[in-house]
Formats: sequence, C-alpha cells, structure tokens
Amino acid sequence: MNGGSPPTAPKARTGLFTPPGRVFFARANNLLDSDRGRLGMSGKEQYHGVKIRSTVRAQLTLCDICGAANFKPWLEVSLCGVSNQWIHRCSTCGFRQIRPRLAPEELSALYPADYFDPAGWVGYHDYAREAQRRTRDAYFLARRMRGRVPNPRVLEVGCALGFLLKGLQDAGCNVDGVDASPFGVHYATTRFNLPVVCGTLEEACFPDESFDLVIQKDLLEHVLYPRQHLLETCRVMRKGAELWLVTPNGEANLRPLSASRQVSDATQRDLPLLDQGHLSFFSQRHLRRLFTECGFTVSWARTIGVRRGLRALGFLPGQQRFIRRAARVDSSVSMSADRDSIGDHDFSGLAERIDTAIKEHHNFVRGWLPYYYIHRVGKTLDALPTSTALGYDYEFLLRKD
Repeated sequence: MNGGSPPTAPKARTGLFTPPGRVFFARANNLLDSDRGRLGMSGKEQYHGVKIRSTVRAQLTLCDICGAANFKPWLEVSLCGVSNQWIHRCSTCGFRQIRPRLAPEELSALYPADYFDPAGWVGYHDYAREAQRRTRDAYFLARRMRGRVPNPRVLEVGCALGFLLKGLQDAGCNVDGVDASPFGVHYATTRFNLPVVCGTLEEACFPDESFDLVIQKDLLEHVLYPRQHLLETCRVMRKGAELWLVTPNGEANLRPLSASRQVSDATQRDLPLLDQGHLSFFSQRHLRRLFTECGFTVSWARTIGVRRGLRALGFLPGQQRFIRRAARVDSSVSMSADRDSIGDHDFSGLAERIDTAIKEHHNFVRGWLPYYYIHRVGKTLDALPTSTALGYDYEFLLRKD
C-alpha cells in the first residue's frame, strides 16, 4: 500500500454471516462463484479455518466484532517489516484493525530473528527484563491451578522465549507452548527443553479439550483473525478450564499515534511507527462481546497499568515517550530487508546476548518470595475496573462454559 490516498476496499457479501452467536462466521465455502470472482479469489487459502481461494483474506472487509462490511480508512502507520499500512475503523461498532489483513509472508516479517534482540531498536528488544516477572507470574498461576486441578495441563500461546512456561514447569505443571517466532521457539526449546510449536494455535492442531489453563498474554492484538483464534482456543480447553488473557487497551495504543499524526509537518514525510506488530485495537466492549460469542464467561476483569495508561491517553505528561516515527517508504520496498542481519538459522549469538541481558537485569530482591506479594499489592493498586478504560492493558480471567 503506498503513501497516497487511503485504499478503497471492495464490499463483501453480507450473506457470509449468520446472526450473532457462537457460530458467527458462516462457512466460507458457501460463497457463490460470482462472489469469488468479484472478490478476486484464486488458488487456495484459509478463511476462518476453511480452505477457499486465495486473496479472500486480504480482500474481505468483514468486521471480527460485529460482522459488518463497513470499514473506513482511519490512520496510516508504518508497520515494522511490512512498510506502510492503514488502520481501518468499522463504522458500525468502532473496532480498529490493520486492513487489508496481512498475507502469511507479511505476518512472518513482523517477527524476524532480531525481534527479541537486546541490541535492537524495534520489536520486543527489552524482553530479557521479563524473565523475573514471568517467573513471578508462574508462581501465582501454579498456586491457583494446584488448588483446582491435580497435575494441570497448561498451554501458553505466544510464549516468546519461554520464561513463564519454564516457571510453570518447575512448579509441577504439564506445559505446552506455541509461538510464531522461530528464534523464540529455538530459545525455549534449547535453553529450557520446553515442548513449543512454531506457528499459530490453529497450525498446532491440539486435540479437543486438552488443557486446564490457557495463557495468552499480549497475544490477541497480534493475530490475523481474533474471532477464529478465540474459537480455536475454546475448542482446545476442557469444560470449566480457564483462559488468562491480557491485551492492550486499544485507545491507549492508538491515541499517541493519532496525536502524533495531527501535529506532524505538512509534508507528511514520516508516519507513526507500530514497532511490535499490533494488528487489532480493542475496547473492553469489543472484548466482552467476542468472549461471550466464542463460548467464554468472564470470571473477573480489570484494566492494569493505570499510570502508564494515563500517560498514553494524554491525561498525564509523558505521551511523547509512546510515539515513534518512521520515514514514509514505497510499499513495494520491504522494511524487513534491514532487519535480516541475523540469519534465521544462526541464533547462537543472539541467544548468548539474551543470556547476558538476563543476568544483567537479574535482581536479588525481585527473586525474593516476599517481594512477589509486595509487587502483587502494587499491581492491584495500579488497576481499575475495565469500565474506566484508563489502564494501558486489559486483563481477563475467562472460563469455558
């Protein structure tokens, strides 16, 4: 997509949808041949788990939340690895998402080998700092699960380098992981000997009703099809199983970008930069509707990171720290070319740098058990009900009906 006028997406056949409910999307194979031709489909592709002809995923404009085909261009951004993209807004429900949806090769470009590189400037370059935080999360999750299920089986989707899974495994849980980053999978399997699949949850093909707990921390905003993903999550969970899900407050994610766009120079030579691969931007209303229609009940919910959220939303000083910009580039030029200095199969040097960064950031006090409880109290004080929408993230504990 070039940096000129906003794209005009083709209208989709409204007959693709059934009335709202758990089975929200009708089978894509029910498309008439005339629809396929009008939407430019060819070859084979997956649309909500159904094989159909190819470019439907990039062309269909159906909203994951309400099912309307009513997206309008809202903000042009620079998406690392994929060049310029447009965030579109659904005029019916207000949901905002990168459209057209990325192709598989574009999605993989969001997570190159240097995504976790401590020496990098984009992606999750400071992920080594998460090692002790994830170990702390694992401690409380394992305590909760041991009180409910003997020998619980836990799945983390988007497990990154495997810090949380390692903590759960050490606490006696049976664990599995899925991540889209080849390097992340390499690190988790070689450093911690964890059973991690490289790809998406759908590609992992776990049997029905396999898990007592599923963890999706900072994941839902990265997936191409949020509704399909949640339906697949529900399928692999046992009845009564829990889903711990954390995802950004879409407004806190986007307001710094839109503010930056409004004050940018008239020549528009640069764009707001999305540097961590976020594709969807949810409100708590959107999330609750998705959860209900995909078979979940909300056990509890809150918005967390309130101080950070107030800065991002512009209610406290510091909004500028959330703004990064990149030069406008021609859409035919891949931004990933400059990020391939680390070969996909030459991970040893990067793994050693991460090992070093983990040691540098290790803090004895943060590994002290009483600190776990002190920190937990601090997080509780930095949280509010989801209805306030003031935190930087939403946190939900969901139960499968």
